[in-house]
Amino acid sequence: MKQINERVRLLNERDENEKAEYVLYWMQMFKRAHDNHALKFAIEQANERKLPLIVYEGLKFYYPWASDRFHTYILEGVEEKRRAFEKLGIKYVFFLQKDKHAPKQVVAKIAEKAALIVTDDFPCFIIPAHNAAIVEKAKIPVYAVDSNGIIPLSLFEKEEYAARTIRPKINKILDKYLVPFEDAKIKIKSLDLKIDCPDTEVNASNIKKLVAECDIDHAVKPSPIYHGGTKNGRKRLKFFVENILPDYETTRNKPEVDGCSRLSSYLHFGFLSALEVALAVKESNAPKASKDAYLEEIIVRRELSYNFTHHNAKYDSLESLPEWAHKTMRKHIKDERPEIFTHEQMEKCETYDELWNATQREMNETGEVHNYVRMLWGKLVIQWTKNYEEAFAILEDLNNKYCLDGRNPNSYAGILWCFGKHDRPWMEREIFGQMRYMTSGSTGKKLD
Repeated sequence: MKQINERVRLLNERDENEKAEYVLYWMQMFKRAHDNHALKFAIEQANERKLPLIVYEGLKFYYPWASDRFHTYILEGVEEKRRAFEKLGIKYVFFLQKDKHAPKQVVAKIAEKAALIVTDDFPCFIIPAHNAAIVEKAKIPVYAVDSNGIIPLSLFEKEEYAARTIRPKINKILDKYLVPFEDAKIKIKSLDLKIDCPDTEVNASNIKKLVAECDIDHAVKPSPIYHGGTKNGRKRLKFFVENILPDYETTRNKPEVDGCSRLSSYLHFGFLSALEVALAVKESNAPKASKDAYLEEIIVRRELSYNFTHHNAKYDSLESLPEWAHKTMRKHIKDERPEIFTHEQMEKCETYDELWNATQREMNETGEVHNYVRMLWGKLVIQWTKNYEEAFAILEDLNNKYCLDGRNPNSYAGILWCFGKHDRPWMEREIFGQMRYMTSGSTGKKLD
């Protein structure tokens, strides 16, 4: 593995295919035809070699927590993406693998006529394993490109301990990166190229049918409120900047009003870039305090979570916690819990705590949950389970099964924050030890 530049890594040492017909960009997480470092790098490589570019995006049926909700959200962005690439003169192929009978190893097959592969360097969930697998199969160079955030992941050589340690490092270089993105233009168009690959036609009228035909969890229904795609993401961004951001400093912690961005799912699935969102906020007419509050979240806090999953292979377990958290958990593991709820009871919102139940219901029904009560949601599960490992497993499953922004570095950092990650020791108490404590009583007093 070799770092080519601050955003690009060469994952293998293979010779290029000298008889290649195109360069291949395997789009996995950065599902956009703009503000995309991976796409830009792929275009540049194609232009250098005087070759056209093919963009391939696939959707499997067997990824963890695959459901109608996530499939629908992803498919809602396909048609507009195809049109966007057509305007750029780039052939875009989308394949929906519905079940075990569908064609397999599609990327490896397309790569047989490619000079090289460019793909997304996402530090979480199934993407690192995908990239490792294609490196094993491909006989050509594979480049992974980081278009996750505003600051390249490679600029921080180790895992940062907390926001206070990464913030000054970000602020020192932020002006260099918080600037408008310059897209590249392809020189040789590929729209008429014939590719040996299935291509699924997706449009607004057939998404429901396509999803129904997939061997996935049909019990988790599509969100009735939130819909995928860049167009929908930009519509929400515009509404947020114009109507919510001016009062964001005070409304962001009020889940009873529409007072936060609700952009995390668009960022997770790559329909919007963090750069586009941050620039829209920075250039708005909102008060400085509100802009600073949001930029702290989308830059410092978000970059911290990506830094965490990038450097810590144990990001999806309690093993990633600081030593003080492990020590306090060992000390309090046998503390008596006030009540034990099963995974099923919590999933069905059957606890005695109505604020917690309301939070879980929002998650179940809409695919979103307000960040302020999400923290309480996680804390209470710790005291309702037999041990900390069970609490983490339940939180991971509920979050990743229902939340549109689940399976993301922010998700894992947020869940682990409940156990002390990126936090500090607090006053000691039963069950939580020195982990920060929250109650529905104190939280509820701040809400209507």
